[in-house]
Amino acid sequence: MDDRARGHDVREPHGRLHRRDDTSTIRTWGAERAVATSHLRTAGIETAALDADVLLAHVAGVEKETLYGHPDTELSRGACERYRELIDRRARGEPVAYLRGWKEFYGLRFAVDPRVLIPRPETETLVEAARGHIAGRALTVVDVGTGSGAVAIAIAAHEPRVNVIATDVSADALAVARANALSNGVADRIELRQGDLLTPLTAPVEVVVANLPYLRPEALAELVGERTSLAYEPRVAVVAGADGLSLLRRAIAELPRVLARGGAAFFEVDPAQSRTVAQLLEATLGGAVRLTRDLAGEARVVASSRL
Repeated sequence: MDDRARGHDVREPHGRLHRRDDTSTIRTWGAERAVATSHLRTAGIETAALDADVLLAHVAGVEKETLYGHPDTELSRGACERYRELIDRRARGEPVAYLRGWKEFYGLRFAVDPRVLIPRPETETLVEAARGHIAGRALTVVDVGTGSGAVAIAIAAHEPRVNVIATDVSADALAVARANALSNGVADRIELRQGDLLTPLTAPVEVVVANLPYLRPEALAELVGERTSLAYEPRVAVVAGADGLSLLRRAIAELPRVLARGGAAFFEVDPAQSRTVAQLLEATLGGAVRLTRDLAGEARVVASSRL
């Protein structure tokens, strides 16, 4: 008797998790977690156990911690099918954030899908740096290349006196940002404008923040080869010219037109670019340059004020 006849878990040639007993047999949280974790490990997913738990909690509609104390809870047939589908997609490298449709950032929940870049923890450094300058004041902030709206919305949610203008060249990205502004209760203080970088601005602002694409094409190819989520994210949101600085250069060049005197600009960068970006900002704005390091100790944010 072979494994299929016994109803054991097997994998089809293209890597899909397949069971002969399918979902007709009652499956429990504990059993599904174990099989899913094994499948993801075999596929080379480094965070196999965590991803299996996060996706099961998503399908079951519970907090992840609830799974651990109730391993014998039954999973319905429909939920079981959905879970196995998500695990198969994760095994092929699709990001967990896209699979469940949201990502937490700065204590808030943001809807994400392949129209926008998934917010990264290191980008919280950009929010922190900008908030340190805002310090509760009633200022106008522009978030350049807002994508999902994560930075703009995080600032608006924690700085109740600011008004934010969020720009993006992509109408699809702005649709996601609009939904996130509504769901996080700050839509009345965020104005979305479509256009390239700072071109949608017609009047000076006090603060500019930007997490623009800063990868070189070769760096992206290397990261995609390592099976990161970047293979599924919009290329336009991560790559910026041959050296990764084309968009940053253009945005910095526009600052004298849109940044009020005494205003400040904050840019997230690849740490390897921090010195170059610092030189560009100093030459353009004339103010002292400040570097803010992320939790890994990397120079993640470059900022300067306009004299």
